[in-house]
Amino acid sequence: MMSRSYEDATVERRSRLSGAAQAQQAVFERVYSIAGQVTALRERRGLTQGDLAERTGINQGDISRIERGSANPTERTLARIGDALGAELRFVERSPS
Repeated sequence: MMSRSYEDATVERRSRLSGAAQAQQAVFERVYSIAGQVTALRERRGLTQGDLAERTGINQGDISRIERGSANPTERTLARIGDALGAELRFVERSPS
C-alpha cells in the first residue's frame, strides 16, 4: 500500500467537513497565517516581543497571544504592529478554492 501525502490526506478530510466546519477552518487558517507573519517579521527585524511591545504600546502578553493565534486583534492593533515592523496591512486576492 502506498502512503498518502499530507496534502492528499488534508484535501480528503476537508471534503468531509460540513459548510460550517469549512468556514471555521478558513478562519483558523487566516488567524494562524497572520500570527506567523507577525512572528516572522518581528524575528527578521531582530526584535523580541518586548521590543515590539515597546514600539507599539501594546502589552507584551498581547503580542504573545497574537503570535500564538489565541488573540483576535483589531485592525488598529494590527496596523500599529505593521507600522512598528515596517509592514502594511492589505487585502490580497485568494486563489479560488
